[in-house]
Amino acid sequence: MSNTSTNAVRALDILLVLGDGGAEGVSLADIAARVGHPKPAVHRSLVSLLQKGFAEPAGRHGRYRLGPAIPMLARRQARLEPLILKFRPGMTEFARRTGHSVYMMVQAGVDAVCAELVTRSPQRQFSMGVGGRVPMGVAAGSVALMSIMTEAERLQLLDANAERYLSHPSVQYVDRTIVEAQIHDAQRRGYAVNMAFYLPGEGGLGLPVRGSSLYEVNVAISFTAPLEMMTETWIPQIIEELRDCLGTAILPPPQPGR
Repeated sequence: MSNTSTNAVRALDILLVLGDGGAEGVSLADIAARVGHPKPAVHRSLVSLLQKGFAEPAGRHGRYRLGPAIPMLARRQARLEPLILKFRPGMTEFARRTGHSVYMMVQAGVDAVCAELVTRSPQRQFSMGVGGRVPMGVAAGSVALMSIMTEAERLQLLDANAERYLSHPSVQYVDRTIVEAQIHDAQRRGYAVNMAFYLPGEGGLGLPVRGSSLYEVNVAISFTAPLEMMTETWIPQIIEELRDCLGTAILPPPQPGR
């Protein structure tokens, strides 16, 4: 890998770390530890990000956070906005009926990113908000996305994320074999099931929705639920409730001439 490529990857890794840091920011030492590069190299990348507005100093001395250029670029990315508008009404209705927090997940490289969150519990501390990301294969939403991919696409992601499954925070042991088993189960069911692998006492379900055209990305609508509720009787019933709330948003596009 060339030095230019290494610098670019380091800068992108720094942005991801800053995205997790919130308004309080992250110290140079913590950034360096998380991206696995020496502090002088990380500082050089930070200087470049600061100059372009992708990073900025946080309120506390020596800490950094995402800069104003990030939301400005995000507003230019109109590809997801129609999808959010398409699925938000059904997500909102499902949250209203059931009280569950609902996520819209999309693929972003080797990760899955939360593009939208609907909840009726504003006081709750969520493990993921809008913009949060996990490795593809972690949790029900990303497993659902992988269940509708081609075999070649799935294998590429499994290869890329195999080591990350071992290091990602979880309450049960998770490796590539377990993720593959979850994907196969999702293909059989038509939706993904996470039986409290990542949060104590809380699982999740993810319904994959294929893009209705070549220009529309696949999404997964997922939600969390207490593990004690997730019986083999309740699971298909609540998935049907989700399908009912999403309505025409998940129907395949009409065929020409019909």
